[in-house]
Amino acid sequence: MTEEPASSRPERLLLSTRREYLEALQRLIALAQRELRIFDADFFYLNIDAPRTHELLRTFLLQGRDNRLYIAVHHTDHIRDHCPRLLTLLRQFGDRMFIHQTEGDAARAQDSFVLADRMHLVRRPVQAQPRAALRLYDEREGQGIYLRFSEIWDSSLPAVSASTSGL
Repeated sequence: MTEEPASSRPERLLLSTRREYLEALQRLIALAQRELRIFDADFFYLNIDAPRTHELLRTFLLQGRDNRLYIAVHHTDHIRDHCPRLLTLLRQFGDRMFIHQTEGDAARAQDSFVLADRMHLVRRPVQAQPRAALRLYDEREGQGIYLRFSEIWDSSLPAVSASTSGL
């Protein structure tokens, strides 16, 4: 995997379909070098368990022992019932992969986003809508989304574990 030069200029691309959002997700996973943070209501439309996405996540987690994957969701049912590949990754990389469920104010958040290394992101302002924006090499915007994710993470609890029961 080739890392882009640190001097890359910020890029912004508007996305209008769910397919473009899923392609952006895969692009961000491929770009990630250290950290991925994903926030979504329930992963129902995210297609996180697709074979290609699974392989990208697995490769990311294998790249380094310090790589981390943080996932925050409102509802975990879809992950538990329909994402066996993601649960396999959780069993394999339970020391570096974490799935939390939101509560309190965070449980009312309406957007969804994926953040890679605090500088690449894709964000849908309203989770139920397909429109999104992909931003690459944008540390300023990335820092804002990182802080947003941190607030959500702080208002969440571990919800899915590596055990077979998932409890």
